[in-house]
Amino acid sequence: MHPDLYRAAQSGNWDEIQKFANKLYSQRNAGGNSVLHVVAWQCSNSADAVTRILEREPRLLLIRNDQDETALHLAASMGRSYVVQAIMGFVEGTKNRKSRDKMLRELLGARDRRGNTALHEAVRNNFYEAAKVLVEADRELRYRVNFAGESPLYLAVENENRGIAILILSNCESPSYDGPDERTALHAAALCKFPECEEVIKLMLEKLPEVTKKVDKIGWTALHCAAKFDRPEGVRLLVSKGKTMAYVYSKRRDSYKTALHIAVISGSLGVIREILNYCPDCWEAVTKQRQNILHLAVKNEHHEVLEFILRSPWAGHLINRQDHHGNTPLHLYVATERLDGQNLVSHPALNLNAINEAGLTPLGQITESENLTARQILIKDELEQAGGTRGYRNVATVKKILQAASPDEVKRVEKLSKNYSIVATLIATVTFAAVFQVPGGYNSDGPHKGMAVLGKKAAFIAFVILDSLAMFASIVAVVGHIMLMVTKNYRLKLAVVLAIVVEVGLALEFMTMAFITGLVAVLPNLTAMILLCAVCAWLGLHLFIWTRFVGSPTKFLSSLLCLHSHMLQLFARKRGQGMYLYN
Repeated sequence: MHPDLYRAAQSGNWDEIQKFANKLYSQRNAGGNSVLHVVAWQCSNSADAVTRILEREPRLLLIRNDQDETALHLAASMGRSYVVQAIMGFVEGTKNRKSRDKMLRELLGARDRRGNTALHEAVRNNFYEAAKVLVEADRELRYRVNFAGESPLYLAVENENRGIAILILSNCESPSYDGPDERTALHAAALCKFPECEEVIKLMLEKLPEVTKKVDKIGWTALHCAAKFDRPEGVRLLVSKGKTMAYVYSKRRDSYKTALHIAVISGSLGVIREILNYCPDCWEAVTKQRQNILHLAVKNEHHEVLEFILRSPWAGHLINRQDHHGNTPLHLYVATERLDGQNLVSHPALNLNAINEAGLTPLGQITESENLTARQILIKDELEQAGGTRGYRNVATVKKILQAASPDEVKRVEKLSKNYSIVATLIATVTFAAVFQVPGGYNSDGPHKGMAVLGKKAAFIAFVILDSLAMFASIVAVVGHIMLMVTKNYRLKLAVVLAIVVEVGLALEFMTMAFITGLVAVLPNLTAMILLCAVCAWLGLHLFIWTRFVGSPTKFLSSLLCLHSHMLQLFARKRGQGMYLYN
C-alpha cells in the first residue's frame, strides 16, 4: 500500500484517499488489509470515509485480509458502531432486493480463520452498540458457531454480558445457543451470578424450551452445572420450568449421577432443598455404584447435608441401603476423617450390624484395620456403646483377628510407648525441680526459716498439689513403659500403651494448671488477666484437638454450652437449698 494512502486511511481523510481512486481495490498493506480495512480499523471518526470508499469501490465490502477478516470484522472488534452502521447502511441502500439480501447474508455470515463472524467479535469484546446494529440488520439469520464451538449467544452469556444476551434473545427469531464440548448457552447461564442472569435464563427458557433437554459431552444438563457450582437461584428457575432435568443421569462411565447427586457431593444444601422442593421423589435415585444421597453425604463428609437428610421423613428408607459392595452409609462413615456421625449412629431406623459383601459389619470393618487412628478408636467405642457387634462371616478375617500380632505391630506399639515415656520423663524432671524452687522463694530468717514465703496462700497450695499430681502421673507413665517392654502379651501391651497416653495427657494438664496457679500466687494483682489468658488458651487447644481428631467445632461448642447450663442449674439449686435452710 502506498504510504500516502495508508496515512490518509488512518486519519479518514477522504480528500487524500480519493487521489488514489483508481487504485483503491488493488492496494494492500503487509497484513493483506485494504484501504477499507485500515479506515474501519484505525480511524476513530471514519463513517463518512467508509461510505465514500464503498460508493467508489463496492467490491471492497467482501474483501478479506490475511486473517480472512472483512472490514466489518475489524470495525466490530473495535466497537466502531458508526462504521458498522455505515457498512450496513450501504448494503441496505442496494436497490436490487435479491442482490441486497444475498450480500447481507454473505457479509454477516462471513467467518475469519477462527470461524468468527463480525457479531462474534462484537460480543467477545462486549461492544453492545455494534452488536445491536448487526443483530437488527437481519433478525432471521441463525449465526453459526466458530471453530471453538461458540455461538454469539454463548459468548455473551459466558462473558456475563446481560445486555447483549437479552439483545440476541429478544431480536433473533431462532438464535443459535451452542457452546464448546456440546454445552449450551443455558449451561453457561446456570453458572452466572444472580440476579444479573435471572432475566437471561427466563428469556432462554421461554424462547428456547428445547434447550433444557440438551446435555454436554459428559451428559450434564444445565441443572448439573448449577448444582455443582452452588447456584440455588438458577436451580429454582431451571427445575421449575423443566422438572425432567432433575431425573437426567450424566453419561460418563464413572459418574452416572443426577443433579441431586452432584449437589450432595458438592455440599450445596440450598440446591438440594430447591430440587427436592420441585421433585420430591428425587432422593430415590442411585449412582452407578448403587449409592444413594445418604451414602454420598457421608462419603464426602458434608455434615449439614447429612443432618438435613437424617431429619427428612424418608431417611429411614435410605439409611440401611447397600451399594454395589454391600456397604451401608454406616460402613462408609467408619472410614471418614472428620465427619460428626453421632446422629447417624443414633438414628432409630439404623441397622448397626448390617453385613457387607466382605462379611463385615461397620464395627468389624474398623477392627479389621491394622493401624487404628485416634478417630477410628473413638468411632469404634461409639459403635460398641450403641450396641454394634463385629459379626464376622469371613473365616480368613476371623483367623486374622484371633492370631497373634505380627512383629511389626509389636514394634509400632513399643515405639509409641517409648516416645510417650520420653515426654513423661521430661515432665517428671520439671515438676520435681519445681518443688524445690517454689514461687516466692523461702524465708531466710525468723521462726519460719526455710519455709515457703507463700505457703499459706490458696494459690500456692493449689500449685503444690497440681505439680505433685503432674509428677506422679508422669512417673506412672514411665513405669507403664517398663511394664510394656517386659510383657509379651500383645493385648496387654495395647492396654498399657493406652494407659500411658492417658497418663501423659493428664500430666500435661496438671503441669499447665500448676504453672497458672504459680503465676497467680506471685502476681495476685493480675489474677483476672492470667485466668482469662489461660481459659482462652485452654479452649483453643481443646477445640483444635476435638475438631482434628473427633468431630466438628459446633459439637464442641454445644458441649461447652451444655456444661455451662448444667453448672448454672446446679449453682441455682444449691443456692436455693441454702436460702431455704437459712430461712
